[in-house]
Amino acid sequence: MGGLRRTPRDVVNPPAIEVRRAELRDVPGLMTLEARYYVVNVDPADRAGGFISVLHSTDWFAAAVDSGGVHVAVTADDAVVGFIVMTAPPDRAAAGLSPIIRTMLELAETLEMNGRPIVAARYAFRGPVCIDESVRGRGVYSAFNAVIRETYRDQFELAVLFVAADNSRSLHTTTSTLSARSLAEFEADGRRYHFLAYNLG
Repeated sequence: MGGLRRTPRDVVNPPAIEVRRAELRDVPGLMTLEARYYVVNVDPADRAGGFISVLHSTDWFAAAVDSGGVHVAVTADDAVVGFIVMTAPPDRAAAGLSPIIRTMLELAETLEMNGRPIVAARYAFRGPVCIDESVRGRGVYSAFNAVIRETYRDQFELAVLFVAADNSRSLHTTTSTLSARSLAEFEADGRRYHFLAYNLG
């Protein structure tokens, strides 16, 4: 005895998920979700399901939210169960940039997309993207991609992102769903990553 029984109605009509632009009140939930899927917090046996490679600070999330660059998936009680970030590339001289982002900025000056250097285009950094296991398979990723294109396609031509070379799920999803192209591999902090780009238009 004890425990909750799921009725057929619960299975057919799972709790609704809303995708909306993030607000500053969402920052604690964003950070909690990101930390849950940060690579060192995910058992190696479970990493095939995807993981986050970099932890971001409260200030970083607050600035990204303030710029309008974060969308969240929330439950009916407003719990954050997913997020996607799209931001303008930071200044290379900015303090506190991770080795991954510094390398991405350097590569953007030499790698080409659509026949010209990425840096010559209006491009954005896409990511991180994180969706809690409890709501995967519910269309959240597709909803995120749709809102990103709708919201930012007039502002940016291209989106660039990085995916750890051993994060096969994320790499497959990104290339198959977004038609993103891996333009280079690079190493940072002792790990290999793919530099990917795709058209927002």
